Amino acid sequence: MSTNIVLPNLGFGMEEGRLLRWLKQPGEVVRKGDPIAEIESDKTNVELEATVDGVLAEVMFPADTVVSVGAVLARIETEAAPATIPAVPEPVAATTPAQPESSRDSQRLTPLARKMLDAHGVSATEVKGTGWGGRITQDDIKGALASTPKSNGNGRPLAAPAVKKLARDKGIDLRMLSGSGTDGHITRADVEQAAHALAHAASLAAGHPQTQADLQPAAAAAPVIAASSQPAMSSDEERTEVPFGKMRQMIAARLAQSMQDAPHFYVTAELDFTPVLRKLPANIGINTLLLYLTIQTLQSNPALNATFENGHVYQYKHVNLALAVALPDGLISPVLHHADDFSLAGLADRVRDLVNRARVGRLKPDELGGGTFTVSNLGMIKQVDRFTAILNPPQVGILAIGAAKERPFVIDGGLHIRTTAHLTLSADHRVVDGMVAAQFLEQFEAHLRAF
Repeated sequence: MSTNIVLPNLGFGMEEGRLLRWLKQPGEVVRKGDPIAEIESDKTNVELEATVDGVLAEVMFPADTVVSVGAVLARIETEAAPATIPAVPEPVAATTPAQPESSRDSQRLTPLARKMLDAHGVSATEVKGTGWGGRITQDDIKGALASTPKSNGNGRPLAAPAVKKLARDKGIDLRMLSGSGTDGHITRADVEQAAHALAHAASLAAGHPQTQADLQPAAAAAPVIAASSQPAMSSDEERTEVPFGKMRQMIAARLAQSMQDAPHFYVTAELDFTPVLRKLPANIGINTLLLYLTIQTLQSNPALNATFENGHVYQYKHVNLALAVALPDGLISPVLHHADDFSLAGLADRVRDLVNRARVGRLKPDELGGGTFTVSNLGMIKQVDRFTAILNPPQVGILAIGAAKERPFVIDGGLHIRTTAHLTLSADHRVVDGMVAAQFLEQFEAHLRAF
């Protein structure tokens, strides 16, 4: 008996994907859940897993092939291995000369292990491979990272001194980052990712993030000049066309469609986090707390834990929380399904794992869709006081979180310096009204005070 493995639809209007490489070869025994191939879509890479126990009997396409969604990629024999195992189809190639040492080193790494090394800034020479033929696996890298010095337990973010200096230089608040390293360590890649988030924020922001400059009075409007009267660009001016890749094209089309279809409206509140920060466990960051409070608030506001599809509104029992994660060439929103089932500590672990795998291209197909609400957090960029985010269709709500920092704040008629953050809820006016959105922020603050 055999089972076919097909190319799944990974969302985002996917019609085809690229089979990057086979992680298992014909004749190898596989277990249910084992990654057997790596697939590339317009927005991310995922590992395709075996759906049954058995032997990989046949693969239908060679690596680096574009395949349509639903096509059969491989066949797994679930009873007994066939007498003869077909070889992987591949084009005929001329004999190549001996590979240099750097090429041989790269062959010691699985593709996803290479991405993991790059994300943590670790050299392959620092890791001993325990895989077949001395190949370096992801478990080997995790072990190497686990051997690095840990925090001294003073409750500060887990980060090496060099990483802390980098964060200071780039104006990044480490408290707002979820470390992707072992045991939640914040890596250089995490800081660099946060620093690049401003450039990518435009793809989520309606207009542009608001800073203190936005609060200044606007200058008088300049007179409008007809396009035909504009002088031609002088010959000494230069411009460079930059790549507009498939991921950016997909983001552009999806968010432009969202703005066109959904009448957005926005509600903002400034909340005081000072009391909570004093009693927050040392191993829990404020970002995790914000997600936890969002989940609690959604459970009592089912109108926002919803989707609008083909003229029908669907509300959900569980919160499937999507997290906007910036990537070097775009962004992605992996989904934490049944997020309401986790404790605060459990949520911290799951979010760290999900974000880490999103950055190195190790998401599973079911983690790329099914979200019921999205959170976009630019709080790690201290200069971003607040911003508005575009809805992630078919969801009807998205929460945009600005930087938490000390600000003047009035309490009982007195002026105090408190750590506050601005939260802006974007909602679909076809489904919810302003009062529902305002009550969401009101209840969020109630959960914050009760924490």
